[in-house]
Amino acid sequence: MSLPAHPISVLIVGAGPCGMAAALSLHHQGIQDVVTVDSLLAGENSSRAMFIQAATLEALNSVGCLDKLLKAGDKVPRLVFRDGASCLISVDFSLLQPYTNCPFGLVLPQSDTEAGMLETLGERGIKVLRPYKVVSLRSSDKEQTIDVGFESGEIVQAKYVIGADGAHSVVRQETGISFNDPDGDEEHDYGNLSQLVLGDVTFSSPPQFPPPASKVLGSLSDGNFVLLAPFPASVSPDPDRLVYRFASSVPTEDGTAPHAPSTEYLQSLLNRCAPPAVSSYPAVNPHPVHIEKTYWSSRYRTRSAIAERAFARLGDQRESGVVLLIGDAAHIHSPVGGQGMSLGIRDAISLGPALRAHINLAVQEQGASSDQDRLLADWAASRHGRALAVIALTKGALGIIASSRMVWRRWFGFTILRLLGSFKFIQRMVAYRLSGLAEI
Repeated sequence: MSLPAHPISVLIVGAGPCGMAAALSLHHQGIQDVVTVDSLLAGENSSRAMFIQAATLEALNSVGCLDKLLKAGDKVPRLVFRDGASCLISVDFSLLQPYTNCPFGLVLPQSDTEAGMLETLGERGIKVLRPYKVVSLRSSDKEQTIDVGFESGEIVQAKYVIGADGAHSVVRQETGISFNDPDGDEEHDYGNLSQLVLGDVTFSSPPQFPPPASKVLGSLSDGNFVLLAPFPASVSPDPDRLVYRFASSVPTEDGTAPHAPSTEYLQSLLNRCAPPAVSSYPAVNPHPVHIEKTYWSSRYRTRSAIAERAFARLGDQRESGVVLLIGDAAHIHSPVGGQGMSLGIRDAISLGPALRAHINLAVQEQGASSDQDRLLADWAASRHGRALAVIALTKGALGIIASSRMVWRRWFGFTILRLLGSFKFIQRMVAYRLSGLAEI
């Protein structure tokens, strides 16, 4: 399909989970004049994010896009974090039953989350135009409209442009919105956690995790972080094998991790950073576990940043069109805790009602007004506050893990964690924070 030659109401730039969630939310609010574009062909994204929290599942349900995802993914009622072979803290999402209809997390690769959302869009007659890359935003001769320029040389005129185009957002850059660490520590050294490596792997034999068992294993030890989560069978990259998503911190002595880490490198991280149950060393693990195949791997540099604002009129001119930012275009942070995609989806779905109200008031007042713009400014301030809370949460988690590199801090901090984790109200509080219900 080609780009529209006529002016439109809303252009969504980026068709990842956040962009598609925005399209679903706008459609749910009765906003039909919407075009969604993406610079990539469908399916070209890798399976990055893997976990969807309760608050996000509730949000997806509100726009009719939950059932497909529940059928494809695996429900996880509990996460277990270990210090070596011993249990450090257990996060029991079933304790959230009084607060949500989804008292669990959902393990589902991002690519399959996107596939389910794209199918739902198709059922509602909503198309995603690909591949179309946005390169510029300019004020239009048409009042309260933006000229969006594409790499092809084409221009689309839109009253509202939603930037869902990731951490290197062209929409944000073209609008002149700054994107920095809220604490001003862009160069902060997180030790081993300054880099993370991800991989989708199979093992020679399934790891034998000691009780309490959980589908997802987390490990915090000696300043390292490791996560192992099995793919749901229905969406596994290998239908004949059990495939795991593996995430690990990178010891500082390794220097810069490889761009696409090899099986041998991933195995070395498991041997050095993970619990004994996944080691390939017979002296450590009586049942040695070897990575047999790597389907995909990547690296990630830990960084936190947030857009100065998520709502603006281009050039700060009243007569210009509106720019809105959601997802990674608005905020990024450490993937520890798996909050990024989920928070972005909630950004997108919460935008629908706010934008509907903004459009309605514009019709009533026949033009832009301070009351009208206050609706989107309030939405943006609310999402900004929630993003700051998640950034603080992930930085706190990084601090706890990093401190475990020093023996006395590890002993003291982990003793406190075990003690606090024995109280049910603390368990409920931790589950509530990690579920996203505290930052809906």
